[in-house]
Amino acid sequence: MASPKTNRTGKRRARRGRSKTAKRPMWKVLAAVTAITVIVAGAVLLMRAWAPPDRRPATAERQKSPAGESAPSARARGPEKQSAPRPAPARPPERPAAAERPAQAPLYEVFPMRPPAPPENGALHAAIPPAPPELPALKKRPRVAIIIDDIGHDRAAAEKLIALDAPLTLALLPHSPHLHAIAESARRKGLELMLHLPMEPVGYPEVDPGPGTLLARMAPDELLQVLERNLDAVPHIRGVNNHMGSKLTAQAEQMYQIFTVLKRRGLYFIDSRTTEESVCKPSARLFQLPFAQRDVFLDHHPEPAFIRQQLRELIRIAQRRGEAVGIAHPYPATYQVLKEELRSLREKVELVPASQLTRAASS
Repeated sequence: MASPKTNRTGKRRARRGRSKTAKRPMWKVLAAVTAITVIVAGAVLLMRAWAPPDRRPATAERQKSPAGESAPSARARGPEKQSAPRPAPARPPERPAAAERPAQAPLYEVFPMRPPAPPENGALHAAIPPAPPELPALKKRPRVAIIIDDIGHDRAAAEKLIALDAPLTLALLPHSPHLHAIAESARRKGLELMLHLPMEPVGYPEVDPGPGTLLARMAPDELLQVLERNLDAVPHIRGVNNHMGSKLTAQAEQMYQIFTVLKRRGLYFIDSRTTEESVCKPSARLFQLPFAQRDVFLDHHPEPAFIRQQLRELIRIAQRRGEAVGIAHPYPATYQVLKEELRSLREKVELVPASQLTRAASS
């Protein structure tokens, strides 16, 4: 039987053996970790030493790069571990709409560069593209007014002219039998009406203008009374032109009296120019009365060939001056020529009512 002392000695030796065996692996682990650390550190140093100088951009350059511009969005998502730079940069994500982007302070403030000095020797003007050439103004067509005199006795002829659907101006004789019916029909079609005012001609009384004629021998009161009755006889009138009147239109005193009434009523006057001695234009200028005068008689020879020739003359005058006034009569030949030539006439000139060619005379 072993003694207690022997047992204790055996236990001590067993413990020493176990402690030596446990210490040996710890030294091996420490040695291995130290060796790995040295190897990794050496590898990192070698990689940094061998890396090309432009592999890692400077800090300021990285801030100006597209990756730097996307820094706010990256920071908003929280810190993430940045991966190593790739050979080809990834496509930047699409920017959200302005309403969806949160307002963030800029990472840095960009100061503009000094603008370059302007080039010399006109190089600036050479660099600017030339302005497109200005388009020429549209040329207005000449305007023509055609007045049909002596309306009121032949209703059928007047209705045919009204049915042409052209802006003719009808001059109605006062006290004629059909003037009211014709005036209403013309007004419904939108045609302009005038008073065709009878005035004394040089050949009076052999040449008689008809009822309501203004005579040179009339006293002022009588002349004005006859004039007022004539004006009231024709409804819807815008102006007046003379029927005959080669004698009266040469009398300044009587024309002053007539124009006083027309001015008060707001009417215009168109001189039919039955005489070269007419004083209508200077009288109208004195009263600042809207005025125009006849350029062409279309049908004083009521033959189709002659009327066509006069129409061409009217167009020629309008193209030269910009406007012209023609006077015609309700003859069958006149109606027929107007009906045939109306389309061609409208292609060359603008047909207008007589009032559009009147103005206060200046010379």
